[in-house]
Amino acid sequence: MQLQLDELVYSYSRKGGFTLGPLSLTLPGSTITALIGSNGSGKTTLIKVLLNEFTGYSGTYRIDGETVKDQFGNLMHRFGIGYAPEQPVLEERLTGMEIMQLLQEVHEIPEGEFNRQVDECKKALHCEEWFDRTPCRECSQGMRKKVSLMIALVGKPRYIIIDEPTNGLDPLATFGLKRLLARYCELGTGALVSSHMLDFVERVARDVVIVKNGKKLFSGTVEELFVTYPNTPLDEIYYRLFNDDLPEPEL
Repeated sequence: MQLQLDELVYSYSRKGGFTLGPLSLTLPGSTITALIGSNGSGKTTLIKVLLNEFTGYSGTYRIDGETVKDQFGNLMHRFGIGYAPEQPVLEERLTGMEIMQLLQEVHEIPEGEFNRQVDECKKALHCEEWFDRTPCRECSQGMRKKVSLMIALVGKPRYIIIDEPTNGLDPLATFGLKRLLARYCELGTGALVSSHMLDFVERVARDVVIVKNGKKLFSGTVEELFVTYPNTPLDEIYYRLFNDDLPEPEL
């Protein structure tokens, strides 16, 4: 699976609004790509474009070479994209398990496969008895995040998009999520992970996209980024890029 943007521009309609682009970008469907940038850089706007929540852009957006023209809200289901937002929106009256059972019906996941996937995610994310018993309205931020991540991961998605995956997660669940993403990648499922946690990015991602003020500063592998800026740790590269004082890369 491949997501591709060509000279895409999206602008908010209000006066003085934010503009994303022009942006040309290819997201491979078999690797983990990190999306990083400061607050207001355009990360969430880009994600909403990829999910077709934001339309009315110029340029082109293609998935597997097919121009995206979906206006009916079924892009995620049609292309098999799992999504976990920064702020989960859940059915407050249901438990995490009841939500997953609804997901099983929608995706028509066989019982055995469904139980295997749910058990794998519950173990990795350290979901305890609350997952089966506690309505989401009574769940903490971290518990809600775990439910949201499981919604994105269960059902064999072809591609996964996660906005700020570690918000509210404890260290055990964060480590488990890293292992889950690596496992999915081994099975051919790529992911776009938007995060401020640079150590998380450095450990899980092969590729990285850096955006600032709606523009792309860098797109390539993490290894290429370190080659471009040798002997510079990732947090320093990030800091200097966003403070305009990083020296020119060595050639």
